Order: sequence, then C-alpha cells, then structure tokens
Amino acid sequence: MRKDKDFEAQKEALMKEVRSVLQEVENLYDAGVESGTVEAKALKAKAQAQLGKVKSQFADFEAAASAKAHEAADRAREAAHYTAEKARGACRSTDELIQEKPYYAMGFAALAGLVVGVLLNRR
Repeated sequence: MRKDKDFEAQKEALMKEVRSVLQEVENLYDAGVESGTVEAKALKAKAQAQLGKVKSQFADFEAAASAKAHEAADRAREAAHYTAEKARGACRSTDELIQEKPYYAMGFAALAGLVVGVLLNRR
C-alpha cells in the first residue's frame, strides 16, 4: 500500500514537471515572438534545464514502473505455483481416500449423480 502511494506521488510530481516544461516552452515561443533575443535565450536555457530534470525524473519513474511490473509478475508466478501445489495436494488426498475406501467414493459419486439428475429433471 505504501509503495502504491509513493508510486502515485512520483507520477504526480513527474506530470507536474512535464506541465511546467510545456508552459516554459509556450512562454519561450511567446517571448521569441514578442520580445528580444536576451529574454528568449534565458527562457530557452530555463526550459532546457527543466527538460533535463524531467528526463531524469522520467527515467527514475520508468525504472520504478519496471520494478513494479517485475514484482507483480513474480507474485503472479508464486501464486500460480502455490495454487498448483495445493491442487496437486488435493488430488493426491482424493486419490488416497478413493484407494483406501472405494465403496465410499462410489456411494458419493452415485449420490452426486442422483442430486444432479433430480435438479436437471426439475426443468
């Protein structure tokens, strides 16, 4: 839960920086059109500095997102392995029970068939 909040905070900070850079580029364009080159050069330098900062943050964000994706994939593999092991264990237990008490298994299967047959005939 904490990691999700950190990830969202990083994402929001990155988006804020991107918006800021876009605003600076717009200001640069407006200044280039309206005023002299001194102000335009200053705005261009500021925009380039912010763009470099955003690129760095984006790289960090991308690495964090990649790490989260790998972590999620690892957890999914672990869950699949755990579920498969539990299913194998249940199958082994069922097989052992059937081997030990075959008449109980046949009785249970007959009872289940009877219940299903009654339910289907109600239609």
